[in-house]
Amino acid sequence: MSTSRTWLATLLLALAPLASASAGELSGRVALGIRGASLEGAGPVVVYLEGVDAPLDSIPRKRLLEIRQKSASFSPTFLAIAAGETVVMPNDDVIFHNVFSYSTPNDFDLGLYPRGESRAKTFQYPGVVRIYCSIHESMNATIFVSPSTYFAVAGPTGAFSIRDVPPGHYRLRTWNRRLPPASQLVDVGASPVVVAELVVAAEAPN
Repeated sequence: MSTSRTWLATLLLALAPLASASAGELSGRVALGIRGASLEGAGPVVVYLEGVDAPLDSIPRKRLLEIRQKSASFSPTFLAIAAGETVVMPNDDVIFHNVFSYSTPNDFDLGLYPRGESRAKTFQYPGVVRIYCSIHESMNATIFVSPSTYFAVAGPTGAFSIRDVPPGHYRLRTWNRRLPPASQLVDVGASPVVVAELVVAAEAPN
């Protein structure tokens, strides 16, 4: 074997462990351990990761996130995003709207604007943001700002999948506006797919 081929083979062998330890997938299910409670009745359940050894970087993705105003309602009424992402809020109504929130530190006030105009807000901090319209008391929506891009909204059966997770030690958490949170420690990197089950109990974990 030539020197160049020997060098290439050595390089590929050296890189193989790095490739196998690259981003993985965390999937699983959220289950309820509360008598009389159901996922369907609870509303959206967000599953997200927090770094244990160090904070996860949140790199905003290039995607269009919208909450529209139509028929004096917000659509959708719930949106999950990552810290650093921007939500565009177009007014499709023939009437004026004024979108605002008191949820600190993500509080804001977009002011009055008419049909055909659109304003936007970048949410820098993780947490729950409740938005309203100062003109119409019935208008309200919720934005959940994940601390990183590693989150998912669980499906009707509680199933979720978080992809492209870098190897590391994490705490997996849930959020729902009605249910207590659940959490557990997970390690990503030992296998391509890590499976976890989060049980929401009557008492929230520490």
